[in-house]
Amino acid sequence: MVLGWIAIANAQRGEPSSDPSSTTSASQDANPLRAVPSRSIPPAADPFGLRKVPASSVTATSAEQPASGPSLGEPDQPAHTSDGGYSARPDRMASRVGPRYADPIPPAKTLAKTSTNSEPAPLRIDPFAMPANPMRNSKPDRTPIAKDSFGRSDEPPLESEGAGLPGDQQLEGAQNPQLSIQKIAPKEIQVGKPAVFRIVVRNVGQIAAGAVEVRDMTPKGTKLQNTTPQANRNAKGEIVWTVGTLRPGEQWTGTMQLMPTAEGRIGSVATVHFGADASASSMATRPQLVVETTGPDSVLIGEQAKLVITVSNPGSGVAAGVVLDERIPPGLQHPAGDELEYEVGDLKPGETRKLELPLAARRPGRSTNWLTARGDGSLRAESRLDIEVLAPQLDVAVDGPRRRYLERQATYTLSVKNPGTAPAKQVELAAELPAGLKFVSANNAGYYEESTRTVHWRLEELPAREIGSVTMVTLPVEAGQHAIRLRGSAQKGLVAEKQQPVLVEGVAAVLFQVADTADPIGLGEETTYEVRVVNQGSKAASNVRLTALLPPELKATAVEGPTRYSAESDRITFDGLAQLAPKDEAVFHIRAKALRAGDLRARFQLLTDDLQTPVNKEESTRVYADE
Repeated sequence: MVLGWIAIANAQRGEPSSDPSSTTSASQDANPLRAVPSRSIPPAADPFGLRKVPASSVTATSAEQPASGPSLGEPDQPAHTSDGGYSARPDRMASRVGPRYADPIPPAKTLAKTSTNSEPAPLRIDPFAMPANPMRNSKPDRTPIAKDSFGRSDEPPLESEGAGLPGDQQLEGAQNPQLSIQKIAPKEIQVGKPAVFRIVVRNVGQIAAGAVEVRDMTPKGTKLQNTTPQANRNAKGEIVWTVGTLRPGEQWTGTMQLMPTAEGRIGSVATVHFGADASASSMATRPQLVVETTGPDSVLIGEQAKLVITVSNPGSGVAAGVVLDERIPPGLQHPAGDELEYEVGDLKPGETRKLELPLAARRPGRSTNWLTARGDGSLRAESRLDIEVLAPQLDVAVDGPRRRYLERQATYTLSVKNPGTAPAKQVELAAELPAGLKFVSANNAGYYEESTRTVHWRLEELPAREIGSVTMVTLPVEAGQHAIRLRGSAQKGLVAEKQQPVLVEGVAAVLFQVADTADPIGLGEETTYEVRVVNQGSKAASNVRLTALLPPELKATAVEGPTRYSAESDRITFDGLAQLAPKDEAVFHIRAKALRAGDLRARFQLLTDDLQTPVNKEESTRVYADE
């Protein structure tokens, strides 16, 4: 019966009935992007990028990277156009909310239920009459269905497993059985004299009538004596003959023997009830969806990975409303966004479609691409593909002294490393020297550019997880805090930088010399001690202090120097000289008179802030006396 309602609903909509026999074999075309009947597929290599969806129908997506790619610069278009291309997937499609057909299937007619509480009305018969076939009370037409206090029945739900089977083929189509009924009574009857009323039922149609039942009432003013054939009484007090099936041309006759008890017009109305069988059958099919994604296992960053999507229907029925939902992983990118939708349409049994989805590699690492195919009737299939995005990386390092003295050469080792998963192409390493360092030499064809004070090295390719090293020799020429700036670069915009600080300091190397201007001298004569303090280093000597100790046989008569002095007995102490610049000198003079003959020794001591231990010198003077 439900199938009949479905057929009626389809006929009212003007839809053709589905015929499995009309299904043809599927096309195995590897490029289905061409026009097909009632649904066109765009002939584009990238069907995902052909359209956009109005912003109002697209919801933002979350990801590590931005949810959508760069705009294509096209005006807003409907979410699904006739070319069947991919588009950004709307968050919720109104066309997917309801069933494929909106017309509801009318519920099956409920059967009338008879009450079991009321007893059949008693049949009063003339006690003097002896009927040949007394009537029996008939049972209810069907067992009553129990109801709860809310009026709900215990019938099995409509969605329970069915048990019906298709009928004979002759029951298919419109079934129109026809019955005629005629009631025949005498023209005149007399009170107290039995009378016979006849009922004749004929099947005047071409189809058998089933469950034929004839009902009548005992006419008012009479008493029923008997019936032929035997009849039953139902709950309403009606006389019921169960005839069964009447085939075309067959006839049934029933009689009631009545005893008139009153004058007047006597009669009743006989009715015939029957049922008709009709059958319909459909071929049940089972569509299926299988989706597969193939593509490269790895792709270099910045390049394109082409995924081949194969969606097929290996089932026995048409897979209707097939749609592909694509979730692009964070490592890959498509101009239309990260969530795409493509309407495949209907797939016939055995039909296969192939599509290409180009994706750009945008971030290194392993990603999983998920693709879902869905269709009407809860059809669903999924496919996943792991893709690794390969990318080179650069890292640079400087190994060398962070503190150096002026005029002392320093050697630095410069390295560039590729910790990535792909070779780095056209690698260049550049070391920029500060003004305080002078370039001396470099190995591995490194060349120095005077205008930028930069040393350059070039490498055609640096394999993944490899390290390249070069050396550079510099000479500190200026004291102070300096820095070597190292920069590595390669194709695909790879850049790595590092800075190495270098502190350049000078060394204060103080040298002093002592000499007497006259030697030997006679008793009572004078000589002058000249002390020269020279800073041979590259750093100024600070707080230069000189002390002279004369022997008792000599007496200082004059003292000169760059600073003030003090004399106590035979010790002469000069105040400290604040700074003695590199390559500069300080000269001290002490004139002394010989008081006694002999080999005399004058001692001198030099001390600076840079010297942890004083420097001592001694000068001898020969004094003779005439005898």
